[in-house]
Amino acid sequence: MTQPDYIIVGAGAAGCVLAARLTEDAGTTVLLLEAGGSDRKLTIAMPAAIPFVYQKKSLGWNEQAGPEPYLVGQMIDEKRGKVLGGSTSVNAMIFNRGNRLDFDGWAAQGLKGWGWQDVLPYFRRMESFSEGASATRGGNGPLKVTRAKAAHPLFDVYMRSGEQAGHARPADHNSGDQEGMHIAQCTIGNGRRWNAAQAFLRPALNRPNLTLKSGLQVVRVLFDGLRVCGVQLSDGTRIEAAKEVILAASNVGAAKLLLLSGVGPADDLRALGIPVVLDQPHVGQNLENHPGVNLQYAARREDTLVSQLGLAGQVRLGLEWLLFRRGLGASNFFEAGAFVKTHDGADYANLQLEFLPLARRVVNGKVTVFPGFQLWMDLSRPQSRGHIRLRSANPSDAPEIVFNHLKEREDQLDMIRSVRLARDLFAQPAWDGIRGAEVNPTADMKTDDDILTWVRSAVGTSYHPSGATRMAVRPQDGVVDAECRVHGISGLRVVGPGVMPRITTGNLSAPTYMIAEKIADAIRGRKSV
Repeated sequence: MTQPDYIIVGAGAAGCVLAARLTEDAGTTVLLLEAGGSDRKLTIAMPAAIPFVYQKKSLGWNEQAGPEPYLVGQMIDEKRGKVLGGSTSVNAMIFNRGNRLDFDGWAAQGLKGWGWQDVLPYFRRMESFSEGASATRGGNGPLKVTRAKAAHPLFDVYMRSGEQAGHARPADHNSGDQEGMHIAQCTIGNGRRWNAAQAFLRPALNRPNLTLKSGLQVVRVLFDGLRVCGVQLSDGTRIEAAKEVILAASNVGAAKLLLLSGVGPADDLRALGIPVVLDQPHVGQNLENHPGVNLQYAARREDTLVSQLGLAGQVRLGLEWLLFRRGLGASNFFEAGAFVKTHDGADYANLQLEFLPLARRVVNGKVTVFPGFQLWMDLSRPQSRGHIRLRSANPSDAPEIVFNHLKEREDQLDMIRSVRLARDLFAQPAWDGIRGAEVNPTADMKTDDDILTWVRSAVGTSYHPSGATRMAVRPQDGVVDAECRVHGISGLRVVGPGVMPRITTGNLSAPTYMIAEKIADAIRGRKSV
């Protein structure tokens, strides 16, 4: 391939979809560039091996957010995949489309074609749901989505406690009726992680019009005036594109590349000696994430999943998965959750819960488990905003990432309400005889001030950064237009979670796949499914 029509930067969810869909047209040539290496690793394929994937530095960019000024200067690890499949090769495989009102909210900002009814066909096209096709679910798409087995008894206890606490239980939380308790849906197929490379890229790699090059880091986009002409790699190599360069390099990666290339706040760029191509103050701004905390209780070993994870249990887990692709090895363990309101005034669910029938802590950088159970609670639609900025003009330097978690008082109140809501859930009769002492925080932390003090020290994230290259009708309000074209630049798009004008209610992989499906159609001149 001498000069491809399209250069796609990043082989994550968005990049794999775009590469597969664009090359369905035999006359279109695509070069897909990925900084990481192969995803063909047992720890990636086995769903239960998530902790090992998280700890493998070679599979990620090893970035930290902070110091977070409203969390007593805390630094927060952020995970994004540096491997084929991107973050879909290292995430927890939880599949949540988001709330229909999220997308209707995008449309209400003037972004035509992004309402729930507009995006639903793309959600359907991309998936093969294990329970079959319907008016809202897809049955023959590349991405395998299954409902978790949730076989451990504590999942049933959790679900019953939610019903006792007055929470609904929708039949399918991904069909538009999201609020309430649910058994999780996961991107797991045939007992293995079904990442973007497995679903979209690998079936397309035999096409002569698609070229994949991995282990190559793009350090800047090249311009001829205000038109993009190609990209430059870390070794100085320049590659030209005949039509477009598409940045599918994650929220952080895309914002960083734009800034390194001279598209961003002019004063910041000049201060680092970067020639300004376009003064665009929104690049790196509007940064969102889902901040959260774990509430943990002790329990008897025999009542929890820990009883199955001793040495003999681990051997059985590994063998059963290797031989039959079933059993605990085929589980991501996050098999039940919920979307609920933290208060009656919320217009729709603003809190996500994820339950585990064991308790985890990090000791010397490694995840260890102990007898108990825990509930992860994150704010689905926080009000606080942060930023991404370059520390230098050196592409090897990690950017400054600050989320400003809990800056806004409403976010503080919602975290306090979340802890109280979770305590109420675990106080239900379903837990009688099972729940032990509250471990994290401790039961003596009762006042709002007590809880907030603990929260400030305990906040982590769900690894869902978004919004740093947000979509908006006008360049005064955002970075890209409704077809993800960078305002003021020709031949350049950004496709991924960074373009979300407002973060979705849930995990971000599913809507990222959808965004790429939709933009692939826009590039191909197909306006609807």
